[in-house]
Amino acid sequence: MARNPFPQSPGRKAWAEKFKPNSVSRGTPLEYNAAIAARYTREIDKLINKMAADVEKQLKQLYTSETSKEYFVEDAAMDSSIASQSRIITNKLMAKWAKIFNDESKDIAKQMLGGIDNVSQKALETSLKELSGGLTIDASIVSADVKEVAKSAFNANVKLITSIQSRYFDQVVGAVDRSIMTGSGLAELIPTINESLKSQKRIAKNRAKNIALDQTRKAYNSINKARMESVGITKFEWLHSGGGKEPREHHKQRWPAGLNGGVFSFDDLPIIDEKTGERGIPGQAINCKCRMRPVIEFKNGEQS
Repeated sequence: MARNPFPQSPGRKAWAEKFKPNSVSRGTPLEYNAAIAARYTREIDKLINKMAADVEKQLKQLYTSETSKEYFVEDAAMDSSIASQSRIITNKLMAKWAKIFNDESKDIAKQMLGGIDNVSQKALETSLKELSGGLTIDASIVSADVKEVAKSAFNANVKLITSIQSRYFDQVVGAVDRSIMTGSGLAELIPTINESLKSQKRIAKNRAKNIALDQTRKAYNSINKARMESVGITKFEWLHSGGGKEPREHHKQRWPAGLNGGVFSFDDLPIIDEKTGERGIPGQAINCKCRMRPVIEFKNGEQS
């Protein structure tokens, strides 16, 4: 993308001339807002709770019905069996909740990105003020690149949220089928299915939490990158989060052995995965908690 050098006004030029050759000016680190991820998680959790309650209610009605009693006691024909009835019920539930998740995911993703956009603007303006020695830099301009990043993040999040529903039902259907085929009667069937449903609900909630945390960081850093470029910031410093149970050594090690503390250009992004050669920014790799801050390097009083 075409960029203007950061120092554009007379005030910024005077500020830039204060720097010695080969010096660096750094802004404050751009910290993502954990509250946005927490709100994102809560909204998906609400959907999961409603979906799980509906599934549990419908299946409970089935396996306490006369159909289930006949199946186990009288060995009724398959077309009237609990197995056939459970498939009919789960198919209807899948269709119902696929539509609900598809509709609700758009609102959840939109709300999350709106929060990130607001936090990004304020955080970047604060960081640029530090970087520029007190000059006010307007980061509210939404360029075509920022819009494109937001659109891509929106589509990715809608897809991920809806995948929670589809994976949940894939596992529930399999669990119900296995419980029916291996069960010796209602006394064994009911607790087995109940435990299976509880397990799948836990899995869905864990997946929702991981998606929320990962996607808010990705969206936040991607929007920051686009905003920084739109105001003429071409470089950033990589900052390791210092947290995480299993930190990536390449991200943790100090530059040049690793990425931590290194200054990189948006036109020549660093390798973030040594195995695949993937290049990118902090937060791009799955579960990466690293941060960045805007940087301007000077050579002879000019931005390099």
